[in-house]
Amino acid sequence: MLKLFKKKAEDEPEEESQEEEEVKEEPETTSKGSDETVEKIMEERLNDIDNKLPRIDIAINNLKKEVDSLKQDLQKMDDSLKDMMTLYEVVSSQINPFVGSSKVTALSIQRLDNIENELRRLEQLVGDVVDDLRMLFRKSVSLKEIVNQVLYEEVSL
Repeated sequence: MLKLFKKKAEDEPEEESQEEEEVKEEPETTSKGSDETVEKIMEERLNDIDNKLPRIDIAINNLKKEVDSLKQDLQKMDDSLKDMMTLYEVVSSQINPFVGSSKVTALSIQRLDNIENELRRLEQLVGDVVDDLRMLFRKSVSLKEIVNQVLYEEVSL
């Protein structure tokens, strides 16, 4: 009887070891299958990312252009606001005697004076040109006569 128990005891560990081997084989096959599944999922995700990258790049470039456009618009608005404030200071300093002249106001007044002087100079120049053209295109004035007079004056000198 002892021998039978021993045989049974010896047979049982063999069965357990066979079962353990089967159990060990199953996780390996499932881990291989899960590895393949993970690889497929990763490949699909990489393909999706590769497909989305050009669209994202285009979207980023468009956003950069919009930001640059907004910066330009803000700069224009800032310049306009500075011009308006300068004009306001000039007008208020001319109307309000209690407002002292600041550096900005003094510079603005000087700029306006320079522009007025340049305008007067240009008006005078245009007036002179108009007078000269009237003299040239009069019917009674002949270019030949003017040239002859100039030449005659040079000869007589």
